Amino acid sequence: STVQGALELMDQLAHWLKTLTGMAAVTLAPAAGAHGEMCGIMAIRSAHEAKGDSGRTKILVPESAHGTNPATADGRVDLEALKAKLGPDVAGLMLTNPNTCGLFERDIVAIAEAVHAAGAYFYCDGANFNAIVGRVRPADLGIDVMHINLHKTFSTPHGGGGPGSGPVVFAESLAPYIPVPYVTHGKDGFALV
Repeated sequence: STVQGALELMDQLAHWLKTLTGMAAVTLAPAAGAHGEMCGIMAIRSAHEAKGDSGRTKILVPESAHGTNPATADGRVDLEALKAKLGPDVAGLMLTNPNTCGLFERDIVAIAEAVHAAGAYFYCDGANFNAIVGRVRPADLGIDVMHINLHKTFSTPHGGGGPGSGPVVFAESLAPYIPVPYVTHGKDGFALV
């Protein structure tokens, strides 16, 4: 009974993150973006294993991903080069949009379609979600899972010992594979499951 206010706040945050991203589910468990990335990749692995597709062991990451220096001429994903790399061993694609160069992936829907056609999942690094929040919902772009750096998009404290936060949102395709815990609202109030 003493934590109902905190759990209600977490539930409200989860609601707004799902609304802003168009995703079906969210976990607030990750304490940072890197934890969120691991959480998303764990869900992708679990989904493939549940389908009996455990041979998918590769995650493709473009050179223009968050925290790296782009090597391509315009800093965007080359769709044909991506398609050439997609195969039965690819579990997913990790992509930042907009990327580290500040460029939006013009072909993001086609990228999502190619990834899905290959039987893989589309993971979006939400480090730069602040650039698209309120303008487009990641779910509408074909993204299956995305972490959100709350310190960038929503100005929560970060660094200097402050709390980290890296919530992860999931499309319906990956919602059953969310690593626990998460907050749920029942008839007796809020609970951490």
